[in-house]
Amino acid sequence: MHYIDTSVLVAYLVEETYSELADKVCTDENRHPLAISAWTETEFFSALGIKCRTKQITETQRFETQEQYLLLKPSLVFIPVLGKDYLTATNFVKHWQTKLRAGDALHLAIAANNDARLLSLDKRLAEAAGYFNISAEWLRAGE
Repeated sequence: MHYIDTSVLVAYLVEETYSELADKVCTDENRHPLAISAWTETEFFSALGIKCRTKQITETQRFETQEQYLLLKPSLVFIPVLGKDYLTATNFVKHWQTKLRAGDALHLAIAANNDARLLSLDKRLAEAAGYFNISAEWLRAGE
């Protein structure tokens, strides 16, 4: 199973710099099943709000993107966030050298606790996964 973080989900559903790359990843049958978590969903809706407030997308585009997500969601494995995920994330952020932020540590913990390979556009997150020997792929590594 491959766990996509919010950076991949947003780029897949909103036209931005790495949308083409996110599209390739999300439509690649070799990477299925794709999984997201309840945390991914929370961050996704927050990201859409930020993009709308900062005029990167219109209110209509925000609404249409939300609708696209709701159509996509049934095809994804949906992972609930459990107490052990927060505890694992807490242990990860104690390693300050990784430069992990709390939200990214939670993504990493969810992937690790569900034996999923993390797919991310965030280099720092992918590098932190390596620090903890968690399977991950920085999707922009080929640049």
